[in-house]
Amino acid sequence: MTSKGNSLYIFFLRCWWAILVILLSYALYLHGMHKKRQMHASLKAKVEVLENQLCAALEKREDLLLRINSQSDPAWTEMLLKKHLGMVPSGQTKVYFEEQ
Repeated sequence: MTSKGNSLYIFFLRCWWAILVILLSYALYLHGMHKKRQMHASLKAKVEVLENQLCAALEKREDLLLRINSQSDPAWTEMLLKKHLGMVPSGQTKVYFEEQ
């Protein structure tokens, strides 16, 4: 049994550098995988933010398209004149409320 143990010792003595290279390679692999997981999580968060921004931009686009398309509508024009310029059509009375 000592010859078997002795041959194993000689094997490790001769191949220590190969074992060291394998262990270092494994350590570098684990480090790379850790960095990859961190980058994946970071990119996933960025994708979620960009998707939310895209949804908000699409909603704003729809709202603006509705506003543009409704500009030729006389009721829309009348509402804008009443709201922004304070105008009223003839025959109607304008009422002001004072805050106390």
